[in-house]
Amino acid sequence: MASRLRDPDRPCILPADPAWLHEVRYLEEKVLRVVAAAASVAAFRFDEDRYVLSVGVLEGAACVIGRLAAEMEEPADDEREGIRVLFLPGWELDYLWQVLAAFRRAQAGEPEAADLRELLDGIGEGQGRTVEQITEDVQRVAAMLMLDTPAVHTLAAAALHTLGLPSGHTGPPPDPAAVREAVEQVRAGWAAAGVR
Repeated sequence: MASRLRDPDRPCILPADPAWLHEVRYLEEKVLRVVAAAASVAAFRFDEDRYVLSVGVLEGAACVIGRLAAEMEEPADDEREGIRVLFLPGWELDYLWQVLAAFRRAQAGEPEAADLRELLDGIGEGQGRTVEQITEDVQRVAAMLMLDTPAVHTLAAAALHTLGLPSGHTGPPPDPAAVREAVEQVRAGWAAAGVR
């Protein structure tokens, strides 16, 4: 279950109900791809740093959200309180982290991110969102995907064991009490990210 690239796949424990993602789905097409298009034009004019991030990072972050939405179109099962375990390459999650850092710089009014701020202001007007709200939405997605606690690893190990992977791959299966406790801890992490 490891990526062939340098960074291993990271377990992401998400609600089986994808309703939380619907609120931030707009980020792919209506924010990240728009900023990527502007960055592409700037790069063509030899002004690669105008929007802080490279086209590749912006497109990569957009693809992460798009793939996530595609994976979660249907609930994992009939139990709406369930969880879904996804494994994403660490380098893809890094795209989201870089976007979040750049959007925070724009939100803070840093001079190097002034053009990005202006672009996000314009995008936000069309979406009925402020730069602060757009940044919060990126942060919510990043927080959900990058939740990295022992509870996440316990649930990922339990999921791998249910798939019949050899016990040496993840160690012994977690006991049911540890899994129940891990679910509660992960739900607390979701709540902290603003997802119920």
